[in-house]
Amino acid sequence: MAHCDDCEQMMQPYLDGMLSDEEVAEARAHLKACPWCERRFKFEEKLRHFVAVAVAATEPMSDALRIRLSELRSSQT
Repeated sequence: MAHCDDCEQMMQPYLDGMLSDEEVAEARAHLKACPWCERRFKFEEKLRHFVAVAVAATEPMSDALRIRLSELRSSQT
């Protein structure tokens, strides 16, 4: 993976555990070498954790919250 665009496309599948071992190694190498993508990845990872904890502790996520989280993701790119 030579470019940040490739990293962005692989980020969600990486977080979902859907990449091959080769793709995981490639993604990790890019994250290690690219501070911007590493910050983006950490943000996504923390966001997923927050949402998982919030959803487990409260009622189902509203459509408004889903939209707001999507907007936050978009503003990070």
